Amino acid sequence: MKKYLAPAVIFYLIILAIELSAGVITNGYIVALNCINWANSRTLTSYDKIITSLAFSRFCLQILVTLDNVLSKIYPNIFDRFQTLQPYLVTWMFINQVSLCFASCLSVFYCVKIASFNQSLFSWLKLKISKLVPWLLLGSMLYCLVTTVAFTLFSYSYWVFSHNSTDCLSKNGTISDNKNNLLEFTFSVGSISPLIVFIASSVLLIISLWRHIRSMNLNSDFNPSFWNPSMDAHVRALKSVVSFFIIYTIYYVASTFSIGNLSYFNDELKIMVCTFVAAVYPSLHSIILILGNPKLKLASAKILHSANSCFGEVTS
Repeated sequence: MKKYLAPAVIFYLIILAIELSAGVITNGYIVALNCINWANSRTLTSYDKIITSLAFSRFCLQILVTLDNVLSKIYPNIFDRFQTLQPYLVTWMFINQVSLCFASCLSVFYCVKIASFNQSLFSWLKLKISKLVPWLLLGSMLYCLVTTVAFTLFSYSYWVFSHNSTDCLSKNGTISDNKNNLLEFTFSVGSISPLIVFIASSVLLIISLWRHIRSMNLNSDFNPSFWNPSMDAHVRALKSVVSFFIIYTIYYVASTFSIGNLSYFNDELKIMVCTFVAAVYPSLHSIILILGNPKLKLASAKILHSANSCFGEVTS
């Protein structure tokens, strides 16, 4: 354990604490509110099921990543030993992949519900998507479980092979030289499929919304009296999808950079910056979800109003 922490490390830990607080509050709020609604009505919409699952996975991911970064700064050698590293990698891989898969499910749900295409398969999905949501979530969990189990077996076999074939490693030796390889494999092995699904559904939805908005603009140009009240809703939806796409992509790239094994990743400052950026994703997109959902936004406004009232009474 380090007796004294450098000012840069202290600043790093403060930023992580702020990001952790934001992630816990926003994602915990979504989970708590939907659980209360479910307890009262015994039902949740398909959209609520997805965002509740997504928020809970992000809640866990935010805590796990923050814990990892804090421990690695206070105890620099904590993850050098395979017996310590593997349980963390297995847990992180499963939660991270679940979060990415649930985000892809949300993108698919948006695409099917909002986009308009004439293909028969798409029309069938639009009618059945609400019933398919539980199966999408369950399928995502099973996919993540399979990839996590495969990684566990692979990493253990890899360690046994390195242990038996390297004379310099004792029975309780470390795997610090192989840590980056394991991290890079952990992140990439299960994230490609949800990334492809997310990109495909997001691009289709953006194309559909853009076409629809352009069509409404052309109608308004030809007929000045024409006004469609759904124009603003479609514009907001397009902005939301584009922002989701950008945030998801930035998170994926930043996470890859922070755990990568390329030579320029040896700069600790660059790794810290990538970690900052990646840690923003679980809370930032949840804030966008809250602001874009009338029910969540109204409930949050009531909570803030009540908090301000209580604070005013205390100060007076």
